[in-house]
Amino acid sequence: MKTLAFEYWRRRKFIHVLFLFVAGISPSEVAQSKILFVSPSGNDLNSGISIDAPLKTVTHGVSLASGGDTVYLLPGTYSELVKIVQKQGIAEKPIYIYGYDESPELRPVIDGGAAIPSIGNTTNYWMDIESSSWIEIGNIVFRNGWTDPIKVINSSYLTFNGCYFYGGRRVIAAAGTNMHHLLVQNCYWDQGGEYLWTLVSDTTGVDGWTSMHEGILQYYNGSLINLTGTGGSVVIRDNTIVNAFNAIRWTALLDYDSNIEIYDNTVSDIRDNDFEPEYYTFNLHIYHNLSHNIHKTLSVDHVQGGYIYYYGNIVTSDADSWSNQIATSFWKVYGEGSTNLSYPLYAFNNSFCGVGKAFAMDDGTVAVQVKHFNNAYYFTASRGWNLDAVDSTDSFDYDVSNKPWPPNIINRNQETHGRLADAQFMNTTNFDLRLKQGSPAIDGGTTASFPEFGWVQSYHGSAPDIGAYEGDTLVEGPPFRFRTWPGLYFTYSEKPRIVRSKTSGNVLTLYFSAPLDSMTIAPGNIALSDKGSDIGVLSSSLSGDGYRLDIGVAPGTSLDEHSLSIGFNPLPKGINGQDATMWAATISPYKNSSVTNVQETNVTIPSTFHPMLEIYPNPFNNSAKVLIHISGSAMTKGILQIYDVVGRRIEEHPFTISHGAAEISINDERLASGSYFAIARVGAETVSRKFIVLK
Repeated sequence: MKTLAFEYWRRRKFIHVLFLFVAGISPSEVAQSKILFVSPSGNDLNSGISIDAPLKTVTHGVSLASGGDTVYLLPGTYSELVKIVQKQGIAEKPIYIYGYDESPELRPVIDGGAAIPSIGNTTNYWMDIESSSWIEIGNIVFRNGWTDPIKVINSSYLTFNGCYFYGGRRVIAAAGTNMHHLLVQNCYWDQGGEYLWTLVSDTTGVDGWTSMHEGILQYYNGSLINLTGTGGSVVIRDNTIVNAFNAIRWTALLDYDSNIEIYDNTVSDIRDNDFEPEYYTFNLHIYHNLSHNIHKTLSVDHVQGGYIYYYGNIVTSDADSWSNQIATSFWKVYGEGSTNLSYPLYAFNNSFCGVGKAFAMDDGTVAVQVKHFNNAYYFTASRGWNLDAVDSTDSFDYDVSNKPWPPNIINRNQETHGRLADAQFMNTTNFDLRLKQGSPAIDGGTTASFPEFGWVQSYHGSAPDIGAYEGDTLVEGPPFRFRTWPGLYFTYSEKPRIVRSKTSGNVLTLYFSAPLDSMTIAPGNIALSDKGSDIGVLSSSLSGDGYRLDIGVAPGTSLDEHSLSIGFNPLPKGINGQDATMWAATISPYKNSSVTNVQETNVTIPSTFHPMLEIYPNPFNNSAKVLIHISGSAMTKGILQIYDVVGRRIEEHPFTISHGAAEISINDERLASGSYFAIARVGAETVSRKFIVLK
């Protein structure tokens, strides 16, 4: 894979720690949760409750588990199709299926046994999940599976967290009208190595893209996730996808597969598209993603529906001759007749730097419902704008480009406030796309406003900046709201979930996917902690039609969203009567057991300590701070280990926890650009974080 060099990309906004949040559940119920162990050398006649007497198959281990239980996969290779059929966890108490050890060399492997990829392979699967709910799967390596190696049918509240996928055409293939609420986060997928990006032609002489798209290599024509005829509500965040034909694509059915969030992903060396809804989409939010070396960015090709929000994304490409040949286009948005968007695609505050052209279009097609503003373009090669057909429903304005606008823009009086200029990105070689002082893009934009979300864009100067950044921070867009629409198909009512969290002084603001009932929330129902220390909640107020909750603490307190955790007892309810949920929340669930009535249990090996790990800044160049926190005040020793993505241990740092915290500096110029994992071991427990080095 080519080296990625992106500085100042983003800070993680949510923390992936294996803690179970339980509200309104008694301590005796929590204590009943059990741990089961599985090993390739085990025996299904064993009880599985001891690490010394593990079960043999994951399928059997899951069959014995109930809500709140954990099935641990001990190191080794599992050559089985894991079946999870009609298995129900409990709301806020899922069944956890996790690799026991977070050390890369000791992660368990589920091997599908496919020696080579092939079309129509239905025998080399990894998992078959049907009619199940509240299941979480994490810290497992999946290899040699084709064609749809993880089949998910009519299941809900399903999470994949920190998994590693190698191979597969459509890795997670989800279908069924009762399929909804799928979370894929912190995962890594390499479909076929550099071969997919660098292949010139197949053995018959057909060019690589055509062969993978429709020829003898079309078994690569898939993506990490595919949805077909589902109830939607999908969150795809914080994943790394490299060397694939498509990154995230789904073949939706009309009026299905709606309400999707895709954010904070890093996507690189993709032979076709990074994000591609096919046929239909509704209420699609794509933001804060980093896409590098993509054939065509954001493909909305003959797609019906609309309400697409694409903002704060960074799109780049290398300047070598191969990238110039393959990474051909920023945007692929067009259709014909009825196979076109009925509602807008809002494309605002994105930054583009590379060899592609803007808006690739086929003959006879037209871009419809495109609302394009506050975007910054720096074309590094001969290509520029290629917008052949503009519709009366389109609007282009307040953009900056170093290449002239196409005739269709000028002749329709578009870009009357646009600027033909160099946006002056900080460093186009290393793809630092913040703006230099004096950039014509600073304060050059227009204010985005979305009344349907009760949201108006905020900014620092006299007007919003143009491009993905407002100052040094990625631009915010409208917080996600679950939306219904005439004709959309749902079999469920949305549980309000936390879709965004932010702090300002002594106030924590939470945005929910569905409106809350004000009668079900009060300061006394909320527990808040910062790095394990309790914080008294003094006030709570709902606004924004019940979608926004402001939580106040003592004046003079400075809250930091990255170190906060929250709990509710009982959980508030939505105005639809549904209990709220911490599923896919953007803030950590409460971890301090000193507060009564807000319980938690650790789903790693039971111990006195519950470690937390933070890294900042993240990404970083040469140095960063690692903060490790545990409950309790005892002095405790531990070790921090750094691994690369293929499992090589790079370095380690012993540390001592004193008064509940330890701070370790990473200052190593030997770390090349790329993704790494920091793993802290405290006693019998481990906790890990992914971080990115950008040089």
